[in-house]
Formats: sequence, C-alpha cells, structure tokens
Amino acid sequence: MATTLAGLCIALVGGDLRVEHCLQGLISQGARLYGVGLEKLPPTLDMVHCSLERAVHECHALVLPMQGCDEDGSVKSSFCNEPLSLVGEYQARGLLVLTGVAGPTLRLLAADYGWNLVEIGEDDELAYLNAVPTAEGAVRLAQELAQKTIHHSKALVIGFGRCGTILAHLLRNMGAETYVYARQNGDLARAIALGFIKVSQVELVETFSRMDLVFNTVPAVIVGRELLLVSQPKVIVIDIASRPGGVDYSVAKELKRVAVLAPGLPGKCVPETAGRILGAVLPRLIVENMAKER
Repeated sequence: MATTLAGLCIALVGGDLRVEHCLQGLISQGARLYGVGLEKLPPTLDMVHCSLERAVHECHALVLPMQGCDEDGSVKSSFCNEPLSLVGEYQARGLLVLTGVAGPTLRLLAADYGWNLVEIGEDDELAYLNAVPTAEGAVRLAQELAQKTIHHSKALVIGFGRCGTILAHLLRNMGAETYVYARQNGDLARAIALGFIKVSQVELVETFSRMDLVFNTVPAVIVGRELLLVSQPKVIVIDIASRPGGVDYSVAKELKRVAVLAPGLPGKCVPETAGRILGAVLPRLIVENMAKER
C-alpha cells in the first residue's frame, strides 16, 4: 500500500468519538500524528500529545472537527477536560487546515492566521459515504422521538441531494410512505424515476399537513411558519442540514412542534463507522490540498 502521507506531521485538534477510529487510517498512510485536546484517548505510541501552538509550528496540516469551531472560537473535544480554543497567536501562513463546514468565526481566524482553510464536507466521496450513517442516525432519532415505527408512517424528505437520496431510500425500505420535495426540476424528475412520491412547490403545504415525519437536508429555511401552522400536532421534524439549519425554530417552539437540529449524527450514532470513513478519505484530501512549498 502506498504511504501517501509519509514524512508528514498531521495534528488532530479536538473532535468526537470518531477520532479514535480515524487514527489507523492516517497512520497506515505513513503520517506522524499529533493530538491537541485528545489527552483522554487510549494510550498509544503513535500520537504526540501537544499544545495547539506546537502543532501549528511543527505540523503540515491540522484536522479540526467536522463542525469546525463555535462562535467564540472554541473547539469541542470528547477527550479532554480543559477548554480548547483557536483564539490566540497561531499565525502560520499556508498551513493546511481541514474541517467539514467552516462558520464565520473560523473563516475570520483562518484569514487572520494565514491558514489554507479547506472545507471537506462537500467532497463527493466523503459526502456519499457519510450519507449512510447520517441517514441511519436521523431515522433512529425520529423513532426515539415519535415512539413508533417508521413502517406505515408518512415521511417527507426535503432536498434530494446525496444525503436526501440515501435517506429517502432508507425510509422507503423500512416501509414508510416516502415523499420528496426539491426545488430543482431535475431532482424531482430523479425522485419520480426512482419511484418516490414527488412534491412540487405548489403541493408542499398540503403535503406537509399530512406528514408524520419530516427530514430536512437543505441549509436554508424551508420549514417556516406557513408549513408549521398546517402541520400535525405530533409531527417530528429532524433537521440534518448544516447550522443554522432549515427550520424556523422560534415558530416551532411557539406552536409546540417537535423540531430538532441534529448536526454530527455520524459521530454521535455510529462513531466507529464514521471514523473509519474519515480515516480512509482524509489522506487523499490532505495530499490534494497540501501546498507544495510547505
């Protein structure tokens, strides 16, 4: 097997339970691993635990959690007790920094530090592979909240991209009456061709009023007051779009509808599978985005 990361120092900065299962994929490709905020990981000789300052100066790339950082620059970690923050003196021009989706704070920090910030959440390989654990996690969450089976439920999937497609197939295979709403005519045509019940813009309000389960994958507010007003009192809305999601949560709260923004489902529901996916895909992404001069 080619060691695509041979000679490279890669730092994992924070992260959830996926980190533990991601390590071997990077090590097998020849990387020397640094860990920032990962002190509670099971002991391994294959990782150097260090500060962010050291990682920034010694490493060729940093790998942040898929959700990036919070508005105050803090990074979540399941493996440390101390707060972990990206705010400081971390200038390193050209340093490759990978994250799933970067919010405004991370973009500003990266620009200030001179980092080469790359968002990997939309990488085709990673997105398709992650769609499976995301879909399974969304369905599991819906079952827990609804306290009934998916079978014989009426389920609407909003958005028919990579994740929406996998989710719609899973719901139908579990016996749900599965509807698909998409804004693009091509996506609606694909939904029809695959045997789903298509929902056009003019049909959306009436269809929404009959649904037991709604899954949003679109990172824009689709589920607003008009739809929530006509929804069933016991409807369950699972929002798996990137923050801030696609649901008007203030209206949902006002109307006492159950609506949940559920980012990071792969790491929460199936961290082993999700971690192995990252470990398999990250080497290619690091090599493709590595600046030659660094």
